Amino acid sequence: MLRALYRTIRNLLCLPLLPLWAIARWLGRPKAPWVVVRLKPRVVEARQPLPWLRRFIQADSLRRTSSLAAVRRLADCVIRDPKVEGVAFVLPPLQAGWSVCAGLREQILRLRDEGKKTTVLLPRGAGHRELYVASAADRLYVSPQSTITLLGLSAQSHYVKPMLAKLGVEVEPFARKEYKTAAERVSRDTISEPQREQVQAILDGHTAVLLDALSQRLGTSPTEVQALFETGVFRGQDAVDAKLVDGLAYEDELPDRLEVESRDASPEVDDRVGAVRRKKKLTMEASTYLRFKEAKLFLPLRRPTYIAVVPIRGAISESGAPQGRRASIVAALRQARKDRRALGVLLWVDSPGGSAEASDLIHREVVRVKEKKPVVAYFGEVAASGGYYVAAHANAIVAQPLGLTGSIGVVSARLLASQLLDRLGVRTEVLRTGPHADFYSPHRPLSDDERAIMNRELDAFYDSFVALVADGRGRPVEEIEPLARGRVWLGTDAHRLGLVDELGGMDAAIDRLRGSIEAPDRVRARLRPMVVSTYRLEPPPPAAQLRLHNPVLEGFRDLALLISEGPTVLYHAIGIPKIR
Repeated sequence: MLRALYRTIRNLLCLPLLPLWAIARWLGRPKAPWVVVRLKPRVVEARQPLPWLRRFIQADSLRRTSSLAAVRRLADCVIRDPKVEGVAFVLPPLQAGWSVCAGLREQILRLRDEGKKTTVLLPRGAGHRELYVASAADRLYVSPQSTITLLGLSAQSHYVKPMLAKLGVEVEPFARKEYKTAAERVSRDTISEPQREQVQAILDGHTAVLLDALSQRLGTSPTEVQALFETGVFRGQDAVDAKLVDGLAYEDELPDRLEVESRDASPEVDDRVGAVRRKKKLTMEASTYLRFKEAKLFLPLRRPTYIAVVPIRGAISESGAPQGRRASIVAALRQARKDRRALGVLLWVDSPGGSAEASDLIHREVVRVKEKKPVVAYFGEVAASGGYYVAAHANAIVAQPLGLTGSIGVVSARLLASQLLDRLGVRTEVLRTGPHADFYSPHRPLSDDERAIMNRELDAFYDSFVALVADGRGRPVEEIEPLARGRVWLGTDAHRLGLVDELGGMDAAIDRLRGSIEAPDRVRARLRPMVVSTYRLEPPPPAAQLRLHNPVLEGFRDLALLISEGPTVLYHAIGIPKIR
């Protein structure tokens, strides 16, 4: 009520300004034929709404981040604007996963399909991800002294068991099944064959997509493109000679290149008209263009209906970052379920999993939401183990082709530090009322009976996980079990095997959800996604949730995540290394 009253008063006060607003809009209308998108190195799928104080504190961090959702909105506006000839992207070295890069590439291809010219400038050169994105454009430029690196993809894992042994610490893993390798880096000296198999499959899948993208640009076969890996590094002119790029240009020379492209595309324009055109501003910044297109003088009195986007990001736990904290996610799901304006829920999952109990509680809320309104899950960079568990009963699952999913399995680990305690001179005295009362204590190994207890618990969790997925997919357990076994799949393979329903980005997931909402077509067409988040004053995350950027310390991070929930059995796929 107060919101409607405030907006009514505001709109009445703005009413006398309508003529000035119209004049200002006409004078400030975009006139440049090219829109320039200057991406930041860190690209995220979408920004979450933040309280004003956090926006103020994190203002500098937000300025260093680009949003793929904003790029989609920009593409929508450009496609509808006949005055815009094309879009130029200035692409720095990207701090983004392959799925986000695939989303950027999709938007460039979408602009091309709609008849808009596209150009990409690589002012600081490119690696595999940047070249994968940029190869979708009509024209590609690189600065003269920069480097194009095309060495081939790799994945590295550091095994820290020997280091732990020197400290007097041992980790005993318990996993269901053989592909559940999250504890491998702290419990083995070398890579296991199941881990080698699934990581190699992921590498091969990424390589095939990269080669296909480059072969389409070069007009050659993937085999011929792969031969470029032998050269590996191409400086400016070498990249032009190899046809990886079309020309050389510094960032301030981009308008000149765009002018040539416009003139080449319209040879019928005579020199006199061309001279007049060159006097006008050729480019316009994307932020200015999008702000103009989305500006409104009057605000709607009532909140419009919308699609509620509930993000689940990072490790799922009882305490930690809000995007992965069970209480925050459950609160957001309940808010979306109760809000009559939320006609559907998009579960945005970008999580390797985490606590089994927290994942189950989130899954229960998803089922409750599904009873009232449709739920579609969107899998981003990784939605594996607990990340898959929470979305198993969604009406549909849409996944990025290069994202990781599956890992339907259970893992736990027990820390044994008796040697370390002896070296430190620590003596442990235990008083107990039952034979297994110190089951989780690190001072002694487990007995055979206690290992049987642990294995029985993991078997029960694994069987219930497989049954839950089978029920959500509407398939027999016998069909799901061979696809489970802790195996991590690329999105393309998961779609082929029926673990996900559709391949695509967040826009594809929103379109699928919009189509399943029971409402008039005009209402569904106006539905827009809105991220639903809750923020509570809670203790800071434990050390187990902190990022360890040194690759040698990644094994310790895995160990910390495994034991951070105490005796809780965990679902997760943290053992999968990054593809570089």
